[in-house]
Amino acid sequence: MKAIIKRELSAYFRSPIGYVFCAVYLFFSALYFRAVLIDMRSSQFPQIYSGMLNINLLILPVLTMRLFSEERSMKTDQILITAPVSIIQLVMGKFLSAMCIYGGCTLFTLVYALVFSLFAKPGWALITGNIVGALLFGAAFIALGMFISSLTASQVVAAIGTFFLSTIFVLLDVLPVLIKNKTVLAVIDWVSFVGRYTPFTEGLLDFSSIVFFLSVTAMFIFFTVQSIERRR
Repeated sequence: MKAIIKRELSAYFRSPIGYVFCAVYLFFSALYFRAVLIDMRSSQFPQIYSGMLNINLLILPVLTMRLFSEERSMKTDQILITAPVSIIQLVMGKFLSAMCIYGGCTLFTLVYALVFSLFAKPGWALITGNIVGALLFGAAFIALGMFISSLTASQVVAAIGTFFLSTIFVLLDVLPVLIKNKTVLAVIDWVSFVGRYTPFTEGLLDFSSIVFFLSVTAMFIFFTVQSIERRR
């Protein structure tokens, strides 16, 4: 699996994708940090991460679109599938390579916290909660994007499909305004990505939210494995 991770990371930075993703992520996170630095209140620090959720909806599909679609379009998928590694190792290797890039960018925001600490108390519990939440949120959408990528040979279709489905998951939080049925509202509240993410913005490592995001991630990884198995 290490070889797959190295191969995928190398592929990301042999093309513009890795550089573009990192540049866009760091640019917008720096803009949000600038706003926090001007305000100089630690309670505003979570705005960096909550603001980046919207940016992630746009850039994570770009990060995940090539994971399997590129292999299919270049006709190298069968070579990879028949390699002496299990499908789960293949899928996890690709997933972890994308997580390395996303996670690296997310953890880089700790630099902002260190800079902020020179002028005011940053509130490390709050920052820790937001970073953990951002990593879990991103992992779920990376797994979703990887699954969509396994279904098509077109990277454009994979990116659009991932963006569309990710947006639906996020917009579920708007439905309670339109729906009054208590049962439906309870279901929406349980699967709401934004609702599940909210405790992290308050510095709380909510166990049910952690389990939710890990379960969604595991579910889409499982779906990806099944999708690849069918083509083996």
